[in-house]
This record gives sequence, structure tokens and C-alpha cells, in this order.
Amino acid sequence: MNGVTRVGARQMEGFAMPDSGVQLPPGLRRSVETRVGTTFVLLMQLRVLVVGVTILMDGQVRGDRWALGVLVLAVVVSGVALAGWEKVVLRLFEQPALLAFDVLLGYAVLRVGGIFGPYFLVTVVTAGLAGLLYRWQVTALLCAQQTVLYYTALYRNAPDDDHRVAMPLLVVLPVFYGVAALVGTVLRRLFDEHAAAEERRWRMEALAMAAEERTRLAREMHDSLTATLSGIALSATGLPAWLRKSPDRAAEEAARIATAAQVATREARSLIAELRDESGGTPLAQAVRELADEWQARTGVPVGVDAAPGADLPPPARRELVTIVREALENVRRHADASRVEIVTRTVADGVEARVRDDGRGLPRRPDDPGWLDALARGGHYGLVGMHERAGRAGGRLAVASVPGGGTEITVLVPAAGADAEPAGAELGSG
Repeated sequence: MNGVTRVGARQMEGFAMPDSGVQLPPGLRRSVETRVGTTFVLLMQLRVLVVGVTILMDGQVRGDRWALGVLVLAVVVSGVALAGWEKVVLRLFEQPALLAFDVLLGYAVLRVGGIFGPYFLVTVVTAGLAGLLYRWQVTALLCAQQTVLYYTALYRNAPDDDHRVAMPLLVVLPVFYGVAALVGTVLRRLFDEHAAAEERRWRMEALAMAAEERTRLAREMHDSLTATLSGIALSATGLPAWLRKSPDRAAEEAARIATAAQVATREARSLIAELRDESGGTPLAQAVRELADEWQARTGVPVGVDAAPGADLPPPARRELVTIVREALENVRRHADASRVEIVTRTVADGVEARVRDDGRGLPRRPDDPGWLDALARGGHYGLVGMHERAGRAGGRLAVASVPGGGTEITVLVPAAGADAEPAGAELGSG
């Protein structure tokens, strides 16, 4: 039945159920519709089972061609509804008269099989469906139709010489139509209320995540962009003095200011990209594929993506990992002159691992050289420094493997618990 639910989530998006009084967003309404569809499948399976077993066990019915034809028709109708339940349920939502036709089919079953036992259960299923699908006015009308037809079948099937046998059934059995309809209505109400509770919980989580993200961005602006701009302002303040004392030193300071301004621009763009980033609510595999597709369309460089669907992280850690992949791709665009890029994400024993490899010119210094990261920072290349910092914030580690002229591979490992885990160090290692 999990398979039915997964199929329903994709195929029942067009449903427009009657309002039951609980206001739901589209995504959660689809969740309710999927549960309704699953319940419909269960009831149809029950009907097919009951009628099928009845035909096999009741020799008298098998000997009556008319009765056998009616029961086979009931099985066929139920089987068709079961095979195409997505479209059938949609039509039932839109056309309650279709369920009224099913009530007539139930009367035919009672007429040929009698009002006792499994034949009556076949008609009770219809009442349950009415309660599940419709508001109480339509449900009451269908139950009234069933009751009238039940009495008709009771009258026609009763022995001519003794009507007293049917008297208890005259009062008791039709009550089950109302009971079944009430059960269907309660189920529908529970589905709606459960979806509404989920919606409230998701909204609270979204608010909490938004507050956390604002705090994180404010901290990053203070630690990176604000510090860089303060350095630019301080250097610019001393520039007139250097112009008077040492024009050569002034030229050096002006070059440093220009480099720092470029760094500030890059940091500002990174923060703006994060503000627009919606990967926190997108599965990791999908977020990486969308990022790769966008980058490939922009640069024209082919990107191969091998993203395991089961590899995922909590939203904050997922956002950091996707941002690291984005920064790695930007480094390829700016410096690598690569003809192809490969991105791999997979689940490992310690969490989730992502690799970004290009076939470009490689780094000017091998990552295993002492102080290579500090040298990049002094040269104004803060991309790898920022990726290391992001990996640490996510509780993970980052490694760089590169050979001049032989391409670069960046590997980041983030534990499944994300930032809740203790960082294991600045680097996984390098080669």
C-alpha cells in the first residue's frame, strides 16, 4: 500500500475536493487527497474480495445465470474502479451521481443475492465512500436512496406467506448505512485535521529556520563583509598621507584597496545568493542537479552529476553543502579553464560526501605544501578559505587535491547530524 500512496502523491494533484471546513494549502490538500484515494482503494479491494469469495462459496448463485451475471458485473465495476482509482476518485468528487449509479448496482446485488450476509456488506461500502467523499447533505441523500432500495429488495425477496421474518431487518440493517457514512465522514475529518496540524508544525519550523538564517547572515556580514569594508575604509583614510610621503607605497595601498573591494563585492554577492537560495527546503540531490544545470547553461561547460537520492542532510547543513558546491563551480569558472566538471554526492558511513572535480589547470601550489591556504588568502583568493569555514560550520571537513595542469578535486564530508556534530578538523587531507 506504500506503493499506492507514492503513486497517488504524483497522480492525484489535479483533485479538487469539496471543502470540509478545514482550510489547507495546496501541498497539504494533496496529502489529504492521497489518503482519501488510499482509503478508496482499500474499500474497493474489500468489495472485490467479498463478492469474489461469495461467488466461489455460493453454489446457488453460480447456478443462476442472472444472479451470477449481476455479481460478475459488480466485480468488474469494482475492478475497473480499482485499476483506475486516480481518475475514478476524481470523477466521483466532481459527479456524485456516479456513486448513485453504484447504489443502483448495490440494489441489483441485494435483489439477486438477498439482503443477508456479504451481499449487504457490498452496499455498506458505498455508504462509507459517500461519507468519505462528500459533505453531509449529499451523503444523507445517497444513504436515503440506499435505504429505499434496501426496503424494495427486502419486499421483493420476502416469502409471500411469511413477512414476519423480515421485520427485525426492517429496522436494524439500514442503520448500518448511516454508521458506515459516519465512519467515512470521521475518517475524512481526521485526514483534514491531521494535515492542518502538519501545516501548523511546518509553519513554525519555517519561522524558526528563517530566524536562524537571519541570525547566521547577520553574523556572517559582521565577520566578513563588515570587517572587509572597515579595512578598506582604514586603508583609504591613510592613502592621502602615503601619496605625500611615498607615491610607490601609495600605489601599493591603492592596489590593496582595489583587491579588498573585489573581495567585499564577492562576499556581498555570496550573501545575496544565499538570501535567494531555496536549497534549504529542497532535497540535496535535486538542489545539486538544479545548481549544476544552471551553471552549465551559463558557462557552456558540461557538468556530470551523480547524486544519490538517499543522500541528504538537515536544512542548515544542506544549505552549507550546496553553497560549497556552488563556490567550487565558481572557482572552476574563474580560474580552472576546464572542459568538464563532475559532481558526486553519496552517503558514507560518517554522513554525506560531496566531490567536485574538474579537468582544468589546477592550483598554482599543491594543497600539501605548507601554508598554501594562507598564501591564497594573502593573494585575495578567499573562495577555498570560505569553503573550509562553511564545512566547519556544518560540522564537517573539506579536502583539496590538485596537481598543476592536472585538475582539482574538492571533497567535503558532512556528518548526518549536520552542525550538531563536533567538527573533526579543518581538512580531511590532501593529495
